[in-house]
Amino acid sequence: MTFVERYGTPSSQIVRLMKAWQYPFRNVEPTDKILILTDDAMDPMVWQSAMAALNERGTDPTVVMQARRTYHDADPNWGLLAAIKEADLCLGLLTTAINSGCPGLRALRAAGFRASVCLMEETTQEVLLEGGGRATRDDILEMQDIQRRIGDAYDKGKMIRLVSKSGTDLRADITDMPYSNAERWGRPEEPFSRNPQTGKLGGGTWPHGEIHIEPKPDTANGTVVWDTTAHYPPGVWKNSVALTLKDGNVVSIDGGGEADQVRWYVDKFGDENTLRAGGEMAIGTNKLAMPNLGLMRSEKKRYGAMHYGIGHGADRGIVNSVLRLEGIIGAVTIVVDDDVVVAQDGKILV
Repeated sequence: MTFVERYGTPSSQIVRLMKAWQYPFRNVEPTDKILILTDDAMDPMVWQSAMAALNERGTDPTVVMQARRTYHDADPNWGLLAAIKEADLCLGLLTTAINSGCPGLRALRAAGFRASVCLMEETTQEVLLEGGGRATRDDILEMQDIQRRIGDAYDKGKMIRLVSKSGTDLRADITDMPYSNAERWGRPEEPFSRNPQTGKLGGGTWPHGEIHIEPKPDTANGTVVWDTTAHYPPGVWKNSVALTLKDGNVVSIDGGGEADQVRWYVDKFGDENTLRAGGEMAIGTNKLAMPNLGLMRSEKKRYGAMHYGIGHGADRGIVNSVLRLEGIIGAVTIVVDDDVVVAQDGKILV
């Protein structure tokens, strides 16, 4: 990252990094059992600053470190899974994603363990200090309001069309979602708040800022062009990757060297459902998230950008795969039912 490349990472940097955690940790209490999940490739200053900020709140956090997983959504090791069972809240400060697509997490939830895992993978010092991670309460409330308006358009709509100047042109059915998009993504309560009934500390993602809709399986048709980056290969791309979808399945992956790498990644770590269009279509709402970092954690929250995922679909629970792969459309146009323009070339209009 540019800041680290220029100045390195002096130990004194922890002063500002601790401040960066003030908003997400604002409701932490001494009795909360908070688990920091990390791996041997993560910048130690990131997880150490989180632990220091939690310690300052009076709680007694625990860090569990595993070897870096080979691919995003790979199962955590036995130690992380065992610790998650005992935690109230887990912070996923890992270099690869851990989410509901992981078989181990699915098994825990099926067994009744409900600890929240906060998605924070690929977090860097620059994301926390110079990017979307420096959001204030006012910024969060603005994002929630944007998401409520977009969610209302999704709730009233039946079909969605995605377009981009780089070549995306896709249509899909968005009916029969298991929840109200406006209520879920635009809810008045802020992330990391306490449940007023149970008193339990709630989770969130950090940086904050997205609203997604999952296409109905077998209905997505057209082309999605990832023109910025993806979970793999990481970094800022030189060549775009075009995914052609027919009846909800990716039938071809085309482009330059990045497309070769995407095909290898899917063949190596995916299964028969990885090329199904479960995943999600999510537009970012965080105006502080910087472009061209080449990090999914930042790019997927960036205002007007979209991450389009293939494989596991967490919302509908119909498409289940061992791998979910997400890539970025840098500036998306979204039209619902051919007459409601939600966003135009990365500018949100509703």
